[in-house]
Amino acid sequence: MASAAFVSKSEVLRCFKNITGQSPFEYLKNYRLRNAAYMIKNTSDSINAICGLCGFDDHSYFFKSL
Repeated sequence: MASAAFVSKSEVLRCFKNITGQSPFEYLKNYRLRNAAYMIKNTSDSINAICGLCGFDDHSYFFKSL
């Protein structure tokens, strides 16, 4: 993002946090958790499958994040 906008990484992080209230990492994790919650409620997929589909390669990290 920084190189595309011709600004420093720290400026991107600062702006992102000012707009969203979260770091890009926190935002992505919460986005993935919202998708996982939706899939748990609305599909018959297993929790293990949902973890992978939502970008959580480490199942224990997924469960800690809930």
